[in-house]
Amino acid sequence: MQQKLPKRIRDYLREQEACCKPSTVAGYRVNLSHFRDWLQEIPGEIPFRKKLEELTKPLLRNYLAYLNGKNLVPYSRVTYLLSVKKYLAWEVDCGLLKEDLLEVLDRKHLPKVPEYLPRPLSSENDRLLQKILRESDNPYTPLFLLLRQTGMRISELINLPQDCVVANGHDEKYLKVPLGKMNTERLVPLTGETLALIDRIRNAPPLQAHRRNQTRLIGLAGPVSSVYRLLAHRFEKLLGDMTDQGKPVTFHRLRHTYATSLLTGGVSLVSLMKLLGHRRIEMTLRYAKVTPTHLRDEYLKAIRVLENQSAAGLFQTSAQTTSACDPSEIIARLASFLIKASRIDPAYQKNLLRRLRRLQQDFSSLTFSQKFKLDFV
Repeated sequence: MQQKLPKRIRDYLREQEACCKPSTVAGYRVNLSHFRDWLQEIPGEIPFRKKLEELTKPLLRNYLAYLNGKNLVPYSRVTYLLSVKKYLAWEVDCGLLKEDLLEVLDRKHLPKVPEYLPRPLSSENDRLLQKILRESDNPYTPLFLLLRQTGMRISELINLPQDCVVANGHDEKYLKVPLGKMNTERLVPLTGETLALIDRIRNAPPLQAHRRNQTRLIGLAGPVSSVYRLLAHRFEKLLGDMTDQGKPVTFHRLRHTYATSLLTGGVSLVSLMKLLGHRRIEMTLRYAKVTPTHLRDEYLKAIRVLENQSAAGLFQTSAQTTSACDPSEIIARLASFLIKASRIDPAYQKNLLRRLRRLQQDFSSLTFSQKFKLDFV
């Protein structure tokens, strides 16, 4: 049987219910239960409030060690500690604790959250995934394709209403995503393909006649958690053993792929923040990461630009020190023209520039008895 939380914590949670979502309060309840368990392990048969009043900085540091012993991932430890810090700050406001106690739980003392590689799919797997979804006759595939094309969370897709498409005065269509995880509404611009996809979902036969919810676009009734499990099973069955970077393809990775593809296409961080429904730009930065493939392409592009600039500078300098009709100047102009106007493979262009540079050096070392003339007809 689960042990009841102390009255002080229950009073705190009751106040939080006035300004936080039920799911947030439920998270606080779970996180603070660990703090209660640790505090009750301190020797002495005294009430919770008394132990709280006798809390010191060294004791609170022991709580950090207590959490480390739980073998939790860094994200979970940070979440627990921030929940405890917020609760203790409430006790400070109530006059039960001194404010300097909170210094122990300052962000600089919390565990460092690891920086993982970006979670979006590679360009190849993204194209393959969309190809599979477009060509499949599975009735669930339009739902998954809509996730990829709009960047919605799976919970937002499940709760999306039938009348989710809105238009402005210029006949532009938008997907109105209702209040979700961040408790914010947002509008996502729709292309003709995505708009047709929504109409296809709306007009399709019920996915499950015995679990129909006519207010939802996807038509599936039941709690979000149970509908999620159903969709996840269908998604996994559809993709089979498909993986990316050695990890399975999940719904949330589609959201990361959506964000990264828009960033690569030139969408600003502020616009991306609005499209994803984030409140702070820091949250968007977790999605807007450069993939290794994109990083390599950008690097090679920059190297080619620098090499071309270097080659152009070498030829230009040489041309300025020779006569107007010197053969080496003709080669320098040819190289400059090659850089500016050619539409050839970069590797082939680089090879031609290298050969022209050698040829220019050979000609510049020669002495001619007359000027080189170009006759134009």
